Amino acid sequence: MNFDQVKQQLYIVNNVVIKHGGVFIQCDSAIRKTSEGIIEGFGNIYIYQPDTFTLTGGDYLVYDENTKTATVTGDEVILKDEKMTLITTSIQYNTNSQVGYYSNGADILSENNTLKSVKGFYNRRGNVFHFKENVELTTPDYTMKSDTLDYFANTKTAFFYGPTRIVSSENKIICNYGWYNTKTERAQFSKRATIYSDSSFISADSLLYDKIEGIGIGIGNIWLYDSTEHIDLYGQYGKYYQKSKISVISGNPLSVKVDKQDTMYLMADTMYFKNDSLNKVLRAFKNTSILQKEFQGHCDSLIYDFQDSVIHLLQAPILWNQKNQITGDTMDIYIRNKSIHSLIVTQDAFLASEVKEDHFNQISGKKLINYFDSNALKLVDVQGNAESIYYLRNNETDTAEYTGVNKVACKRMQIGFDSSKVKSIRFYAEPEGKIYPIKEFPDDEKHLSGLNWKIEEKPELELFLKRKIVLNKIESPSAEVQLQMQAIESD
Repeated sequence: MNFDQVKQQLYIVNNVVIKHGGVFIQCDSAIRKTSEGIIEGFGNIYIYQPDTFTLTGGDYLVYDENTKTATVTGDEVILKDEKMTLITTSIQYNTNSQVGYYSNGADILSENNTLKSVKGFYNRRGNVFHFKENVELTTPDYTMKSDTLDYFANTKTAFFYGPTRIVSSENKIICNYGWYNTKTERAQFSKRATIYSDSSFISADSLLYDKIEGIGIGIGNIWLYDSTEHIDLYGQYGKYYQKSKISVISGNPLSVKVDKQDTMYLMADTMYFKNDSLNKVLRAFKNTSILQKEFQGHCDSLIYDFQDSVIHLLQAPILWNQKNQITGDTMDIYIRNKSIHSLIVTQDAFLASEVKEDHFNQISGKKLINYFDSNALKLVDVQGNAESIYYLRNNETDTAEYTGVNKVACKRMQIGFDSSKVKSIRFYAEPEGKIYPIKEFPDDEKHLSGLNWKIEEKPELELFLKRKIVLNKIESPSAEVQLQMQAIESD
């Protein structure tokens, strides 16, 4: 041990041990600059405070006695306490406040978790971690990549900022801000968050998830997509029940089922979507409207059973197909090869088409079975209390004059159609009827009981598109994801 009076430096060699404020510093050799209160250490740096921390693996040390701050550099510098292990090439650690800082990259090991980042600090006393730039967290359950991550150990809550990606065996999450509580297993993902799983994804301004309860909530500009059935669901508020695989969407919800041949639009007050591969069902409740190229309508409630390819319209349904209006108590639409195969109308079944103002071809009965070809009505089978009024023309051209009216009642009848025009009629079981000259047809008989012409309520495509525009013009997350992935992936 030598002391230089001029430089006011103490030179210490061979198995150096220095104790300062309850902290022990060991190294191969050291220089203590007494006037500055600085200790420089060289080789095999080892700093420790009993039952608190160890700082090892350094080749060079600068220790400020005034601030009690140690700066250690080396090939593998290790800061360790009972909760975690931090590995880096350079770290600044204040032994008094127990705050460590690094800026050359580090790996942090804690239980079964590994975290990497370019910059970060660790407040041992406050149990607070802050990580910045190329943050990557790997756990047994998921991998997270983010720009910035804060972890508060006392509350077991992690906050992530900037483009973030979380990948697990169950799903992939993309967001720009969020938090996750590892104790309660509750999380929030915000600033346009998207969760991908198998053949579907859900995107919203904010997503909240309770893993224990298995319930997720979406708020603002929700977009749910199912690639199996090519269905897009939009809304402003949603709730997902993981156990039953049911999503409930409200706030001007809109469903769009895309197909090359046709696209089906559906809107209601509330929608329920069960995304089960063995039992996939879409339900719409209150003020329901539906639109495809070949048919449009509305009802109180609707059930679309994808497994059986059946659409059930309930409570005062009404449909329009080309020039035909169909009403009844309930309706069942059967889909085959992505086109309407048949439509069954039960109780108070009625089909009407306007031939001229306040004059209608009409068919009514207990049950109507309507058969379609290429989504166009081809045959109507009327069963039970069948009645019809059909206006006759002197030829089949659209400009031909109406010459008479055929009014018939029987137990059953079948009417064939071509381009919305009646081509044939067959009557079964004691038909009763009369053909009237057009001018002699009584006004009090021109409407069958149950006729309620509502063509003005026929929904138009513009109505559905307006609802989609109201949803703040949701953009495809694919472009959003590409930007985020570029920001957070280095490989």
